[in-house]
Parts: sequence; structure tokens; C-alpha cells
Amino acid sequence: MTFSKQLLVSIVFKILIVILTIVTLVLLDPAYTTAYLSINYEIVIIYLVSGLTLLYCIVSILVSIYLAKRSEDTSLTNCSFSEIIFAAGGIMGWLIIIGMGGTISQRTSSDTGDRFGWIRVTSALNFVCFLVILAVFATKIVREKILHRQTQENKYRGVYVQ
Repeated sequence: MTFSKQLLVSIVFKILIVILTIVTLVLLDPAYTTAYLSINYEIVIIYLVSGLTLLYCIVSILVSIYLAKRSEDTSLTNCSFSEIIFAAGGIMGWLIIIGMGGTISQRTSSDTGDRFGWIRVTSALNFVCFLVILAVFATKIVREKILHRQTQENKYRGVYVQ
């Protein structure tokens, strides 16, 4: 079982994302937040983005392990495109939560504000992890599909030019 560098880096960062998402959900204790806030759309969005993030990371880790077991010569182009799309979605979701954590922490009492300040920190770390995953797979696509083709075309162009 051999992992490509991109899959290994993405697995490490997805494990980190799972841990940070669980910490975010622990900070968002429903009994604690309903004492100070009514259940509103902000809490629901945080639960929704956290749930989708956990689902994506766990399924993606399993698919990466399957691809590593399958063979060495498996093309990761489609996998890279899907990782780029899902990482961009994760970036957008966690950016929304960063903003909500900041506004809730400013408008509530110090106890709730501290918790939502920490939710904002964990959301920012999740944002950075998704950004790293996007950058890893985007550079893979650019390097293999764009730059590698240009160097091959230049090499063959020099051979056939009379």
C-alpha cells in the first residue's frame, strides 16, 4: 500500500479537521447555548457545516485508503478535482462560521462570548486546513496537466521542426 504525497498530506489534514470539528461541536453545547441564546439559524448552520465536514472527511479518508491499496498507477485527476471542489465548499462554510462566531461573541455575555470566540478560532484553523488541501490538489493539477504538457509539447516540437 503506497500513498502518494498528496493523499498522505490530505489524510493528515483531514484528521486534523475532524479533531477540530469535534472540538467545535463540544464548544457548542446545546444546553449551554440555549440558556443565553434562542436556537436560531446561526446554531443550525454551525451544526450543518460541522456535520457535512465530518461526513466529507471520513468518507474521503476511506476513499484515499482504498485508492492507495488499489495500485500505484491510479490516476488521481478526478480525485483531485473533487477534492478541490469539496475543499472550496469547506472553505466557504467555515468562513461563514468564523463570521458568525465573531458576531455572537461580541453581542453576548462574557461566558458565551468566550465559547464563541474559541469556536471562531477552531473555525479559522479548519479554514486553513481546507485551504492547504485545496492548494495541494490544485498544484498537482497545474503541475501534471498544464505544465507537464507544455514541456512535452516543447520537447516534441523541437524534434519535428525542420
